Amino acid sequence: MKSSDYPLSLCVECNEKINHNLLICPQCHAAQGLEALAGIDPNIRIKNQKLAFWFSVLFGFFGLHKFYLGQYLKGSLYLVFSWTLVPMFVGWFDAFRTMKMSPFSFAQRYRRKVTHQYI
Repeated sequence: MKSSDYPLSLCVECNEKINHNLLICPQCHAAQGLEALAGIDPNIRIKNQKLAFWFSVLFGFFGLHKFYLGQYLKGSLYLVFSWTLVPMFVGWFDAFRTMKMSPFSFAQRYRRKVTHQYI
């Protein structure tokens, strides 16, 4: 089956003809289908605030919470200096700061945009 045989639909943003199985328009990168109607960007992944809190309390000295939140350089520094016990206290401070942060500000700060697209 050739690519021209697939049914086409119009993009909700730019009205470009695209394959109806695509989640994102290749031209304008707008979400298609129910995600577009709900106003949800399918490329954004929001981390769990409670899980980040518990990672920082229990495993803060290894920097596991930083790896979980996508801050790999900081997590590596925690891991390298874990023998000094300084990352343990900084991890507890991070846990306190994460606990006091509102869910909206946590989501705004730690959301990640996924670059790959699946059909």
